[in-house]
Amino acid sequence: MHNLIQYMALRGGHLTTLEATQAGFPRKALTRLVKGGQIERLERGVYRLADPSALSPVLAERLDLLEVQLRYPYARPALVSALHLHGLTTTRPHRLQFALPANRRAITFVAMPLELFYFSAKFYDFGLALLPVRGRGLATYTPEKTLADLLRFAPRFGRELYLEGLKKYLQSPAADRQLLINTARQLGVGKPLERDLEVLSHDQDH
Repeated sequence: MHNLIQYMALRGGHLTTLEATQAGFPRKALTRLVKGGQIERLERGVYRLADPSALSPVLAERLDLLEVQLRYPYARPALVSALHLHGLTTTRPHRLQFALPANRRAITFVAMPLELFYFSAKFYDFGLALLPVRGRGLATYTPEKTLADLLRFAPRFGRELYLEGLKKYLQSPAADRQLLINTARQLGVGKPLERDLEVLSHDQDH
C-alpha cells in the first residue's frame, strides 16, 4: 500500500486506474486507500493523494486544468487559459477554457466551471505543447498557436487580451516572430497579425 502511495507521489499526486494496473497494482488497493482516507476518488478511474503537502508546490490553476485533462484526455487548455499558463496575461478566465475535438461529446464537470470550444481537426491538432505539472505533461497549445487562436476569436472576446499577450510575447527572450507569423498564416489570420506587428513596431520606434 505504501508503494502505491509512493508511486502516486512520483506521478505528481494523481493516478488513474489504468496507470495503477499497468504498474502492477490491483484495483482493490485503490479502493482500500480511498476507504482509509489516504487518497481521494475524483471521478471514476481518477484519484489523487488526500495529503499533497509533501509534493512540490504548484499553482492551483495548473492542478485544476490537469485534473480535468486526466478525466478527459482530449480536453486541452486553450485561449485565455492557455495564455495564462504561458504567463502572457494576468487575467484568469472565470471559467477554465478547453478545446475539444469537434466530434467528441461534451464533458461534464461539476467541481469547477468550464467553457468548451469545439475545434476542427485543423485547429485542434496543430501547435501542441506539453507543460510540466509535477512530472506530468499537461497538453495545451504553444504561445504562438494560442495568440493566433485569440486573434481568430477576437470577434467574441475582443482584442484586449490578445494584444496584451502579443506585447508580452514580443518582450520574451523566447519570442520567435517568424514562427508566430507562420503559425498565424496556417490558421488563417496571418494578415491581421502582421498588421498588428507593424503597428507595435511603429509605436516602439516613436
